[in-house]
Amino acid sequence: MKAIWRSVVVTVAVALVSACSNPEADWQQAEAENTEAAYQAFLDQHPDGEWAQRAQAELDAIKDQREWAAAQTLDTIEAYNNYLLAHPTGRHMGEARQRIAELETEASWQAAAAAGTKEALEDFLLRYADAPQAEQARNQLAALSAPAPAPAPKSAPKPATKTAPQKPLALPKGNFMVQLGAFSTLAKAESEKARMEKRHHALLGSLVVQKPSGNDTVYRIRSSAMAESAARSACQRLKAAGQDCVVVRR
Repeated sequence: MKAIWRSVVVTVAVALVSACSNPEADWQQAEAENTEAAYQAFLDQHPDGEWAQRAQAELDAIKDQREWAAAQTLDTIEAYNNYLLAHPTGRHMGEARQRIAELETEASWQAAAAAGTKEALEDFLLRYADAPQAEQARNQLAALSAPAPAPAPKSAPKPATKTAPQKPLALPKGNFMVQLGAFSTLAKAESEKARMEKRHHALLGSLVVQKPSGNDTVYRIRSSAMAESAARSACQRLKAAGQDCVVVRR
């Protein structure tokens, strides 16, 4: 019986409080505080009526602004999508969608620039022809499509400098000759003469094969007649070049 009496008392008390509550005054107080907690408390006390609708609108606006600020702080596609899911008709709906588009464009450009290929750049331009990065993409694409510069022409090899044939020394005439060798056969003497003449022509000029006379039996290779000093100088130079020789009187 006592429990039933207490329940009746509580119900009557609540009814009296509600009857004494003034929705307009409570609304003015919540509006003056202008906080999420104040509007929520008003709605808990007055869930219906004109003032309840206004309180709900203000409460939604506060939540909208708070969650929009959080999305801006993170500044990611996921954060802005979460905002749109929570507030599909929110005050910042357009801004959220615009920022998502900007972030998607930037991510696509970074991927295309990192790839650096003609296909990647063309795909980016196909999808984002009016993006701020489009001009940079076109410039890179043009650089990739430009023909490679022609290799510099190779300079023609310089013709080998021909060494002018050395003229034999003008040897003064005299009674001395330089003898370069003596051979038992004419064929051997002629062969060596050709070799020595080719090698020492600049120093001695033409050589001759002197045939045997009297009791002589060898063929001698000698220079033309010259002065004694010229013959000795020439023989010294021949010896320095590794060629045996002697100075003989004609």
